[in-house]
Amino acid sequence: MQTDEEKKLREMLSERRTRLNDSFVWTPENKRKIVELNNGLLERYREAYDELVRVSSEYEERFRSGDNNYQDYTIDVEFWYNAPESQNEEENDLWDNLCEETLDWGPFLSARSSARDRGLGIRPFEEAMCIDDKSWNEYPFNTAVLDDTYIYHFMHAIFNHNHTYSLQDAVQMKAENFSWQLVICLEHWGKSRQ
Repeated sequence: MQTDEEKKLREMLSERRTRLNDSFVWTPENKRKIVELNNGLLERYREAYDELVRVSSEYEERFRSGDNNYQDYTIDVEFWYNAPESQNEEENDLWDNLCEETLDWGPFLSARSSARDRGLGIRPFEEAMCIDDKSWNEYPFNTAVLDDTYIYHFMHAIFNHNHTYSLQDAVQMKAENFSWQLVICLEHWGKSRQ
């Protein structure tokens, strides 16, 4: 349950986002920065996906070799944005709040041992990233300026679903400042396994 303070913060960020998006000007430079972020983030997701596949494959191989410590596991990828430090404390607080209040970073990348029992593996990258057949040139990317650009699902999720980041924020963001980590849970029930 959200506190009144948390609700006020979300409202403030949402109002800020709307105000900044309404006044955003699609200059050639702003388009270039949006496209660079769109394409650069795809590479960050690819890095995370490749590591997810590598670790999951290693766990599956260990399990097939008889190591029951890898019978039950989950591996999730978490993303977040690390804004460069500023001399301005208010600006640092704003970026911290934007990241903290962002709930949807796009596609959920995960691997589960339970998929083994159903004969499933990790979804192919293109399917996981929703890039097979649909460009997400929807709000706030629904402009003729981007008609020749394929906007990926994560861009739509980050800049639409969250009601936090604005297009003005997007032109300041750089893909290399996005971080990801694998969150791994190995479940062991009952007595220790050898």
